[in-house]
Amino acid sequence: MRKLLMMLALTTAAAAQASEKIDTVEVKNAEKVVIVTSDTAQQVTIVGNGGLTAYNEQVPLNEYKMRKLRKGKRKYNPWDADADLGVGFATPLSTSDGYGFATFRSPEVFVGLRMSYTPEKALQTYSFGLWCDWKRYGLSTDKMMTKVADDAIVLAPYPANAKNRVSRLNIFSLSVPLLFTQRFAHKSNFSFTLGPVVNFNLYGRVNTQYDLGDEAHDITTKGIKYNVVTVDLMAAFTYKEVSLYCKYCPMNVIKENKGPKFQSLTFGLYL
Repeated sequence: MRKLLMMLALTTAAAAQASEKIDTVEVKNAEKVVIVTSDTAQQVTIVGNGGLTAYNEQVPLNEYKMRKLRKGKRKYNPWDADADLGVGFATPLSTSDGYGFATFRSPEVFVGLRMSYTPEKALQTYSFGLWCDWKRYGLSTDKMMTKVADDAIVLAPYPANAKNRVSRLNIFSLSVPLLFTQRFAHKSNFSFTLGPVVNFNLYGRVNTQYDLGDEAHDITTKGIKYNVVTVDLMAAFTYKEVSLYCKYCPMNVIKENKGPKFQSLTFGLYL
């Protein structure tokens, strides 16, 4: 009876040992070890002499291990670079008497780069950059802009029988946007942007074109007395990568007594 009990105990221990998973494997003279990690599992393959697989094991990863692996692979970088391209139209406001500007003859184009800073797990983004901005303000009246002796811009009639008449004021600027963006949720495709855009106006001129008989006339008037620095207040509503924007400049584009008084309102799309 004693011998029978001892044999049963030994048999039970052997069965338990056989059911336990081996956690230590020794492979001598291994040629290479291959470890492949996915989002859900990690596979270890040991190749022995002659290219034969000596050991192959796949282990599922729990959420804790997956977080550790992801954290080890990539460190969060709050900085990002964005390229911007905007196309819109300008609507001059509070214009001087006699000046009528046509919105769809007054395009705006800007292009540039921005650096964005988003703190980890935050819904807010702060950005600054540099844009090149071109604005054209086209007249809708039957008169053209020209310059007189004191470099002031005034209105003058076109020659009699002139056709295809266009007269535009052109301003080129280097612009510095200082913007704040608020997302509505971490996985939301919608965001709202607000902030000033400082314009350093570098070049201004008037371009007038008209046809007189069989001749096409193109007159460029330089030396426009524009304000060197103006500030736009910008707002934008973004869905994914496409934004509807609006910019309002409460400052006069042209210097005092040097041309028409007006503020600028522009709107359009930017990517």
